[in-house]
Amino acid sequence: MLLATTLMRLALNVATARAILLNGYTGPGAAGHVIEAFGQFAVGGNYVVGGIIFVILIIINFVVVTKGASRVAEVSARFMLDSLPGRQMAIDAEINAGLLSPAAAERRREALRREADFFGAMDGASKFVRGDVIAAIIILVINMVGGLVIGTLQYGLPLADAARTYTLLTVGDGLAAQIPSLTISVAAGLVVTRVATGEDIGAQIKSQLSRYPQALAIAAAITIAIGLVPQMAHIPFLLLGAALGVASWRLSRAAPAAAEGASPAGEADGAKPEVKPDSLTDVTGVDPLGMNIGFALAPMVASGEGKLLSRLTAVRQRYGRAMGFLVPPVHIRDSSELPAHGYRFTLRGATIGGGEAWPSQWLAIEGPMVTERLAVGRPVKDPAFGQNAVWIPPGAIPAAEELGYTVVDAASAIATHFAEVLKRYGAELLGRPQVEGLLTRLAETTPRLAEDLRTALPAGIIRQVLQGLLAEEVPVRDFERIAEALVEAADGGTKEPEKLLAAVRLRLGRFIVSQFAGAEPALRVAVLEPKLEELVSKSLRAGSEVETETAAHLRQAAEQAAKAMRARGAKPVLVVHGALRRAVAKCVHGLIPVIALEEIPDTMKLQILHTAEPAPANG
Repeated sequence: MLLATTLMRLALNVATARAILLNGYTGPGAAGHVIEAFGQFAVGGNYVVGGIIFVILIIINFVVVTKGASRVAEVSARFMLDSLPGRQMAIDAEINAGLLSPAAAERRREALRREADFFGAMDGASKFVRGDVIAAIIILVINMVGGLVIGTLQYGLPLADAARTYTLLTVGDGLAAQIPSLTISVAAGLVVTRVATGEDIGAQIKSQLSRYPQALAIAAAITIAIGLVPQMAHIPFLLLGAALGVASWRLSRAAPAAAEGASPAGEADGAKPEVKPDSLTDVTGVDPLGMNIGFALAPMVASGEGKLLSRLTAVRQRYGRAMGFLVPPVHIRDSSELPAHGYRFTLRGATIGGGEAWPSQWLAIEGPMVTERLAVGRPVKDPAFGQNAVWIPPGAIPAAEELGYTVVDAASAIATHFAEVLKRYGAELLGRPQVEGLLTRLAETTPRLAEDLRTALPAGIIRQVLQGLLAEEVPVRDFERIAEALVEAADGGTKEPEKLLAAVRLRLGRFIVSQFAGAEPALRVAVLEPKLEELVSKSLRAGSEVETETAAHLRQAAEQAAKAMRARGAKPVLVVHGALRRAVAKCVHGLIPVIALEEIPDTMKLQILHTAEPAPANG
């Protein structure tokens, strides 16, 4: 609209300029009675005064209105484009936190796109309006100079008569054109200087004028006081002051009525307010994976600081890709039960980890290369690995790195902790929906195998087997081979989850072993000392679990084996007989991975780096 009205106004300028230059010698009515009337009114018998008035209008339009509107549009467009990524990330954060549905998020994104397009377009449109004013100035000069030349040289008018006639026509044309030009400029200025509140511009202006009756009362008092000053125009000021006073009084009386009208429906009539009945969704349901935070950590969830949510999402997606199933999103909520800097991770409402973090500080973690302790900071334990650490201000980072500390920001510390929590508890996130998704995907690629698997085993048994694999960090990406092993074991009469798990691990043996061997020709392992292995065998013959005393010896030996293998640059892994593997793995979970001897391919050579044996008893 701004572009169209500007072009139409310039078209009028061109038409009147043509009429002035062709017929101006005939007199003040050469370009029409409208231009003649404007010229007579503005000039008032003195075309110098008329020119000055026209220049004043040009200055008002060019310097005040269009320049200000152009600057506001430019700054608004720049700030809008700069803030667009952050506002889009804020929408993503609300989606991941469960506060916004996908449909509502799409509407919010569409509103952002429209707002960005609007400010970008207004930035360009304001240049049209400003160019219109410049064009009016140039046309004024052309009409005046060209008219003098044509009138004196072509039509032989005296210089004074030519100046008077063409100045009258030019000023009249300029005034007639500047009224729509000024209107367009003011309209553009109103549009770009408003603040988006969801109201239309008329309602917004009305609310700004009527929101505070006290302001109108003060304006009324000042106006009346000016009207009482001697030699002042008493009647206009007193009338204006009285009108402002009446408006202030009416607005002050309307405010309480509006407040009463805002009360719940039905109370004014003595009826009880309607109570919304509870639904099942209001009292049931928990987040599969959640995070509660104290109020001091709230800025880290926003898009501007830390990018905590994006890092947690990256960790979750990376774990899901590595393990082969879709991990539910993390729902972040603030909690008044936590300390200001506290956080905790929850799995279906139960706490599975937590700690404290300071958004404006960095976590310096002690490592083997630390030569001297830091003298500043807040000593803590690294929440992910339990190492000694210190929260330090940004200014102490160079000193900490020089002393051998590993320094990470608060968001990275929390994300690392979250990654460790997923490794430990991620198997429990594999629910029936995830299993159904794997089965549906298998039906798309190998429908016959998917049908055989559904017939052979219930989904609950399949889920237990997959959880057993995930608990020991064995991915379920190759679900086709897992399904083959399950169907074959089930056809052989095996229905117990533990035996099915052993059959699946045997089928995946080469892949499991490759995680520890890498590109090496031999698999470097630790084994149990024969006496300790015999103790475990006797314990299992007596029951399904390892005895408490034997389990303590086993965990102590496994911990020593892991340290010894790391010291020799190898990935810790313990090899036992297949009959003992599951029991030993449960006992030493979190200390060292355990594989069965039967899972190692015949072509893989073994290199024993350590023999795990219980520590000698004291005394």
